[in-house]
Amino acid sequence: LRTALCRVAAAFSGASSSSRWSSAQGAASFKAPQGAFAGFLSSGLAGVTNGGAAVRSFHTTQPLNAKPALSGWAQWRRAANKRNRLLGAKRWNARVLTKQARKVQSDLIERWKIYRGDQVMVNAGKDRGQVGVVTKVFRKENRMIVEGLNLVKKHVKRTEGNNGGVITMESPVHYSNISLVDPVTGSPVRVGMRFLDDGTKVRVTRGRLASGAIVPKPDIAMQRRRPRNTKVGSRDTSWQDTLQNTYAPGPAAVGFF
Repeated sequence: LRTALCRVAAAFSGASSSSRWSSAQGAASFKAPQGAFAGFLSSGLAGVTNGGAAVRSFHTTQPLNAKPALSGWAQWRRAANKRNRLLGAKRWNARVLTKQARKVQSDLIERWKIYRGDQVMVNAGKDRGQVGVVTKVFRKENRMIVEGLNLVKKHVKRTEGNNGGVITMESPVHYSNISLVDPVTGSPVRVGMRFLDDGTKVRVTRGRLASGAIVPKPDIAMQRRRPRNTKVGSRDTSWQDTLQNTYAPGPAAVGFF
């Protein structure tokens, strides 16, 4: 590397490029160049160790142990990971989602208007026009199971408590392929929301074949599958703290306001 630098210095100083220098001759006849090239060459020589291995390139301005700059996508991904860690258990983990749930994770239905126990009609597929009752809802997949509809055959492996074989079972149906049945006309209708005089929010039927009747929420949907946690934790406010009067009236207003 020292010989190569000497040749570059000779080229800048006007020496003939056809002359062949040895490492000893080049080192002996090397003259320190003047001007801007002097700083350029000195920075290059400073980056050469005694063993001849280049530690730092003379054409870079970054420090020796500097980390490479992150791209825009990498910065966004790092911020998203930090946000997910802060959210904790409130955000669904992709590892516990099914294949169908991963597909619709960015397009989930926020306000469901069909609940478990409703009487619905399938408006697409092989069971189009059939009426059934919703037995199970998969909110993470935007699908639900309708009793006796969309039947498929599944091969079950034999176990100690099951003989196995080919069984028939219901397959989930997408939310968009189901319509609520009007309790008066029995026709598939759309669902709307309305508030009564007492402030109660109820469902009403809408559409060309709708009667506008109120559709109450099924009793089975009102029941909790998991019992409510009534244990008092460290973050819960005790009843003694709620009875304390912490309000301190401020001084009387002075001035125009």
